[in-house]
Amino acid sequence: MNVESAERSDMQSVGSASVPRPGNHRLTDRAPRGAGASGTSPHRVAPNPDYTIGTGSSAEGPTSWRLERHLRQVTFAQCPEMSVFSETTSARMAADHAHPAWTLLLPVDGGTVTVVAGDVVRVRNDGVLLAPQIQYRAATDGPHVAVYANAWRSARPQSMRPRTIGSDTARRVLDALDVDHGTDLSGSMVELATLVGRIGALDSRLAFVIEALPEAGRLDGLAADVGISASRLRALANENIGVPLTQLRLWSRLARAIAWLPYGTTATAATSAGFADQAHFTRTARRFLGRTPGGLSLRPLVNRPRLG
Repeated sequence: MNVESAERSDMQSVGSASVPRPGNHRLTDRAPRGAGASGTSPHRVAPNPDYTIGTGSSAEGPTSWRLERHLRQVTFAQCPEMSVFSETTSARMAADHAHPAWTLLLPVDGGTVTVVAGDVVRVRNDGVLLAPQIQYRAATDGPHVAVYANAWRSARPQSMRPRTIGSDTARRVLDALDVDHGTDLSGSMVELATLVGRIGALDSRLAFVIEALPEAGRLDGLAADVGISASRLRALANENIGVPLTQLRLWSRLARAIAWLPYGTTATAATSAGFADQAHFTRTARRFLGRTPGGLSLRPLVNRPRLG
């Protein structure tokens, strides 16, 4: 979320960055320490009693957040297998995009989801499942949840056409996610696996490389680390996953950057996640999500904290 240097209480240090401990926190007027790799200077932020942030974190940085004002809420949560983004407001039609993950779009509480991927699919109580690398646009009218199951953890698709998921299955996934109470990723993975299937055991060398991708520089260096050539590493990825490693690396970094958004500027989130700069982050978000980082922000919904 593109909120400039927002104030947090109960901070814990992760590497060189500061992120809140899990839980719900009200903004305070205490000045935070600098967040992220860019070392932003501390600012004082006026308290805002209507603006709540709930967070989670790991050794690599933040993994989840919830931002809300009154009845409007946006949440994000991620783990190695998947990520989940939810909004209680509508989202306008995104630009054409594709990404290396299964996507399940779920309307909530009477909302609708419209997907354009060759054909037009519009659902109210059902869900829409899209295979990795499918080019599509989507819009929502009302509350909705987007679930992304990373391609390296799931079976390869048998079809590149959108698939409608029945309302009973959609409800089971939503119940398992339990977004209102913190997003249960582990519980929802079981339901999601029945829809997309689980990939078999990865080649151990490829598994090592995928885990190291977010921080990796050149892929030939990773290939050398596991004792194979760069061309053989690319072939392994194609055989096992069907997605180029360069795309998997960008997708991993994108999830990390989104997780960092509430803790500073967009530029700070970009560098904290491993992007070269803010422009690189923005291009990647537009390519994979059809939206820019600013388009994911709550700034249209809440007063921006005053800096003093």
